[in-house]
Amino acid sequence: MKKHRDASELAARIAAAARQPAGMSSVPTPPQAAPETPVKSAVARTAAEPAKPKKTKVKEPQTVPITLRPDSALLNKFVLKASERTREEGRVVSAQQIMLEALERSDA
Repeated sequence: MKKHRDASELAARIAAAARQPAGMSSVPTPPQAAPETPVKSAVARTAAEPAKPKKTKVKEPQTVPITLRPDSALLNKFVLKASERTREEGRVVSAQQIMLEALERSDA
């Protein structure tokens, strides 16, 4: 993708605005041409800093999205069970979780 012709000017304006104190309503003055930092110093800084450990997501079981259309009485039954479980466990338990547990129990 081709770089926009005004991208460097916009980046400079954003950087100048970021340096101003909050609440300033005046338009920032155009920044002076900053000297380019050599690549070697950036690489040296990166090598000197310890690498941050990456956060790994907990792998969830493979699931497939489906749509269920239960009648309202059946849905109300699952919603009531979910609300009871929510009070017992102190965390939100959805009606869908109750439905899945009922399906898993019936399969076994």
